[in-house]
Amino acid sequence: MKILFRILIILVLLGVAAYLVGYSIPARQTHTRTITLKQTPEAVFALLTDLPNFPKWNPNMVKIEMLPPVDGKEATRQTFKDNMQMTIITSESTPPKHLVRSMGDVGGPFEGSWTYDISPTADGSQVVLTEQSEMKNPFFRLMVKIFGPTKYMDEHLQGMAKNFGETAVIQ
Repeated sequence: MKILFRILIILVLLGVAAYLVGYSIPARQTHTRTITLKQTPEAVFALLTDLPNFPKWNPNMVKIEMLPPVDGKEATRQTFKDNMQMTIITSESTPPKHLVRSMGDVGGPFEGSWTYDISPTADGSQVVLTEQSEMKNPFFRLMVKIFGPTKYMDEHLQGMAKNFGETAVIQ
């Protein structure tokens, strides 16, 4: 019985420690990743705005459903591999150089936006992807820290490059 009690105490202490570490991580965070592609800004923007075909190149996405517009802005329900669903709203769109997609669900474990800034280069485009996020749950913040805060951004950009037959070099 003493062993079981000790194991239980250790598990509780580990849980409290995880919570405290997660609580020390800022709830609001900004991360930026950059990729250079041998595609025109128009081609990159077209890929990003072709929502029905997103799951064909985005490695984490299963499907996208178009929803009625929210305040006149394009809205989708996106289903990911882990069956997590998010409502995403295209909050800004300036073809072919600027696109902002924001979370439409309030109160979930994650709120925020992804901003794509696309600029021409001598032989293609540079895509700067900026994530602004807020994670209220300290345990969720800890999990993101452990698995890498830019994991999904990197996989998304790798999928874009692969779609164009290119190898991603992400900075």
